[in-house]
Amino acid sequence: MKSRIAPIFITTLCIALFPTILFGQKKDNCGITNTSFVVGERVTYTVSYTWLMLWTDVGEVNFEVKSDKKFGRDALHLHCTGKSYPFYDWFFKVRDLYESWVDPVTLEPIYFNRAINEGGYKKENEYIFNKESNQIYARIKRRDKPSTYDTLNVPGCTYDVVTAIYISRNLDFSKAQIGKMVPVSVALDREVYNVGYKFLGRETKNISGMGKFNCLKFQVDLVAGDVFSGEQKLMVWVTDDKNKIPISIESPIKVGSVKVRVTNWHGLRHPVTAKVK
Repeated sequence: MKSRIAPIFITTLCIALFPTILFGQKKDNCGITNTSFVVGERVTYTVSYTWLMLWTDVGEVNFEVKSDKKFGRDALHLHCTGKSYPFYDWFFKVRDLYESWVDPVTLEPIYFNRAINEGGYKKENEYIFNKESNQIYARIKRRDKPSTYDTLNVPGCTYDVVTAIYISRNLDFSKAQIGKMVPVSVALDREVYNVGYKFLGRETKNISGMGKFNCLKFQVDLVAGDVFSGEQKLMVWVTDDKNKIPISIESPIKVGSVKVRVTNWHGLRHPVTAKVK
């Protein structure tokens, strides 16, 4: 069975954290000041898949923050890659790239690029953001077909999936209401998706090889598609400290289940005070 584990993680991790944008700010006020991460931060995750009760580590995902320029502007380059381990490349090789360029202070998105290669299936997706008009200029290319272009009219404070992670890490989670279900609009390809989220409260989570952490826990109602049936719930845990690092994701998929755990980090802006001593 072909299994898009690494790209599933990148997309669901980004979307899972998007609802936190609604906690602590109004949708017509996107003012954000980056206080949670710095250039040089790198976070690594291992992706595991189970089928017939056997868990196997099948891939790795890396998030990195770099300094760059885009369209003549100073920018942060939010760089995310997903790949299958060499042992599984013969079965279903994954080499995926998701990256965003954002304002260094406000994290306002400037440009987004996605280039995926999953078992020979290739797809490209580019966004140029126009904040003043609430529009995204999109380019989509599938397989060897010509690129198509579109203009997306989007709600205010709409982000690409990568920028959403870093935006969420700079918000005041103390205002999140336990048990509240929140609908959220997420832009991907040429669509704007409505997804439901619920904040479940605070919980201690044990991560193999890393220790125990005090976390914020969320439940995500997944969008039906190639991977999810639309009935599953995805769970995500985020460190309850100034870094707000996503450290674990768990979810069933159409066949089997997927888990993601953080395995390494360096260059963090703040001490990891969420770790339980």
